[in-house]
Amino acid sequence: MRTQFRLAVGILVIILISSIATYLRWWDIHITIGAYFAHHWLSIIASAYVLIFVPLYAIMKRYTSANRAALLKLHVFGNLVAVMFISIHFAQQMGRPADFAPDLGTGLAAFILIAIITITGFILRFGLMPKKRQSWYLIHTGVGLSSLIVIIIHALRNFGLM
Repeated sequence: MRTQFRLAVGILVIILISSIATYLRWWDIHITIGAYFAHHWLSIIASAYVLIFVPLYAIMKRYTSANRAALLKLHVFGNLVAVMFISIHFAQQMGRPADFAPDLGTGLAAFILIAIITITGFILRFGLMPKKRQSWYLIHTGVGLSSLIVIIIHALRNFGLM
């Protein structure tokens, strides 16, 4: 458990550094790959992972004989990588010059929800506030469901489908 905690904290540090570096333009990921920019591909990959795996995880942990410890590791660390990709995309968008500032609508809402999910997930996984576990679980699950809806709306809106 201590190793997983250290690894998770390490990933959070990498998320923070990579987001700051992207925001400050220490590197340029605003390059076109096919139809979209690299940072869009990161968010598409991360969002697809979250939209597919999170519901699958919820079903598998309840209704299959799958190894729950392995599922939980995949849930925690897969989602942390997804958060990193989404954070890089968000930092790229927020770091744009004022003349080209993004519309903050659903993207900001999605990012705030993902931050709350990450914080509550961290608290739950590593037992940081055990007396309030049920409350944190309800927040984590409720905000998680909300974020799935907001991610879908954000994607549909920005792909011009809504």
